[in-house]
Amino acid sequence: MNSYIRDTMRHFWLIGLFVFLAQVSWAFVVSDTLIIDGETIYVEEEHAPVTDSIYRARQNDFKEKKKPVIWGLDGGFGIQITDFSISNQVSQNLVSTNEFLNIERKANYHTSYSLGTFFRVHKNIEVGVSFSGSKGNVTETSASLFPATNTLSFYNDEGQIHQIFQTEVQPGVFELDTATVAIFSQPYHLRTSQIPLRLRFYVNDFTVKSKWRAFGEISPVYRSFRLKASSSNSTEMLFLNENGNYQYLSAPNIKWSQFGVLVGVGSEFHLTKKMNVFVQGTWNFPPINEKIETGAGYYTQYSNVFVGIRFLVGDGKN
Repeated sequence: MNSYIRDTMRHFWLIGLFVFLAQVSWAFVVSDTLIIDGETIYVEEEHAPVTDSIYRARQNDFKEKKKPVIWGLDGGFGIQITDFSISNQVSQNLVSTNEFLNIERKANYHTSYSLGTFFRVHKNIEVGVSFSGSKGNVTETSASLFPATNTLSFYNDEGQIHQIFQTEVQPGVFELDTATVAIFSQPYHLRTSQIPLRLRFYVNDFTVKSKWRAFGEISPVYRSFRLKASSSNSTEMLFLNENGNYQYLSAPNIKWSQFGVLVGVGSEFHLTKKMNVFVQGTWNFPPINEKIETGAGYYTQYSNVFVGIRFLVGDGKN
């Protein structure tokens, strides 16, 4: 073979090998085109976020859940201690028949009940609302005077009221007489109800060794009362003094309502996972002072003692 042709072929193959190697090397460096057997393949770079499939699945399955409300119901039965009296708001110098006889006023004991619901807003703080009611009888003492035209005085003798009056026996001639005043009790039926918005604070927690905890309450309360005479006797109340002055005031059936504050303390005892028993005492402030058109004033002050059960309905667990 001609040496010229042989040299030309040698250079041709060397150039071709160089071009081929250069193309392959460039494809690896640039990574956007690739030439194989004369065909050019374009490689385009696409940016895609690198993610963990398990992590993505967890994110898709994850849903934020609100913590369930812890709440329950409670109910109690007990005694209401009521202090009740009727006064004269027109003439302050006149006293009731009870007071004139120096009869010590006794507290009235009535059965009462309570039903409510509570919500736990903190580990040791609860809010709730409840309804409690009570009914029973209260009595006031009144008297019926001797129909004299000129009463001079009254006096108390061993729990009996005596009326001294002046009687004209002849024109211009008078004499003093004494009559015993008829005393009777006027019974009333008293019904009370209250709706407190309770705020309870626990002092300590239940532990393995301690199955009880103490608490206190302070609550605004709506109070309602209804008074009804329970006999056919007159509802007129006698007020008098030693100087012979007296006045009858009508004390009819009435109903009234008033806002106040309830303060309570008690203890709760753990029985089961969702049931506790409690003992609680409550006091209502201020006393009720209600004046009606006749001038009679009604005074009522009361407190309650309850024994009850609490049920935990929602414990905050799924």
